Amino acid sequence: MKHRISTAIILAATLLGVASCGTQKKYIRVENINSVNSLKDNPLIYSLPKTALSVKVTAVNEVSVRGPYCQYAQKYMGTDDIINANSSTWKLGKIDISSYPIQDSSRTFIVETNYPCSMNFSPEGFLESVNTKPDFQEQNYRNSNTLSNISSDDIASRRKFQDMNVNRYETVFDTVLHVVDADSIFTTVPSAKKNLIRKSLEEQAQELANQIFVLRDDRNALLKGESDGKSLPDGDALKYMVDQLNKLEESYMSMFIGKKIKIEKTYIFDLVPKSESKQQEVIFRFSPEYGVVPKESAKGNPITLEITDLHDNTIISKYNHKQKSMQQKSGSATQANGLAYLTNAYATVRVMQKANSLSEKTININQFGKVRYLPSSLMKNEDFKLILYPQTGTIKSLN
Repeated sequence: MKHRISTAIILAATLLGVASCGTQKKYIRVENINSVNSLKDNPLIYSLPKTALSVKVTAVNEVSVRGPYCQYAQKYMGTDDIINANSSTWKLGKIDISSYPIQDSSRTFIVETNYPCSMNFSPEGFLESVNTKPDFQEQNYRNSNTLSNISSDDIASRRKFQDMNVNRYETVFDTVLHVVDADSIFTTVPSAKKNLIRKSLEEQAQELANQIFVLRDDRNALLKGESDGKSLPDGDALKYMVDQLNKLEESYMSMFIGKKIKIEKTYIFDLVPKSESKQQEVIFRFSPEYGVVPKESAKGNPITLEITDLHDNTIISKYNHKQKSMQQKSGSATQANGLAYLTNAYATVRVMQKANSLSEKTININQFGKVRYLPSSLMKNEDFKLILYPQTGTIKSLN
């Protein structure tokens, strides 16, 4: 009898062991890649994003160029509104602040799980969704930043004046007497010698002024319909001809009054903020004489990027500090066993010139966000679905 009872107990224990082996316990383990000290069998790896800032600066070079006939502008064109000397000055134009995500090596995780789940990742290695497809399209986070370069040849050509149809030389015929021997009788014979003499600057200016007056007369004749027996253009053709005459007059007049040109240059400066809640860093230097120069240069005044965490004194920040303090006192730490994500952490980003704000924007700075972990028990539900914003690592939807 005792033998039968012991046999039954052993059989029951064996069946129980088989049943327990057949029902494997589900698990998920998340570990920071920098803390891994054991062998891992093909784990999943994903990174939370870190925010990089991009400052796009437009600098405008305003150039004034003196006209070659400026001293005769009053005499021949009746105007004193002229540029008397060449000059060049730089001004800061539009400044745009944008951000884009990069991998945070300090927040890169290894995930081991036997849950039957599917995960979607962005090209940068950010987790986008679990058990569902993300409902937004992939994007190039830096597609708005384009750098424009202007060649020195292009700048030089814009400073030049158009080659006007002015005769800088005039033809002069001088009478020359030649002695000729005709039958032992010497006589003088006159002949004409052709010479080219360069016109004076004032004579060139006067000729150009006359061309401007003729051009104005032609334009007025077009507008008044004076055709001298010829058919006149109308509609778009007339408008085109008048526009061309206006441009030609403007080009001619610049020889007297000078011209002003604007040359724009675009610069892009990238910076990865630190984890400090308030920070300031020089990104470049600027001077009216030299424009934008590197921050290492001694020329110009520093232009700084100032970042201030807006959550530093909020109730969420106070809660996080309190939780950290309680963990330190109790000697316990939160078990990181679920999927890691980030909380929002907005900051004010300013481009400053001394005490003046040149540009300002509120941006989510992922470095300021706190890492949180989804409870692994959520993944036991077969309908579990998660979507993250890949550029911020924050939760968009959770089912």
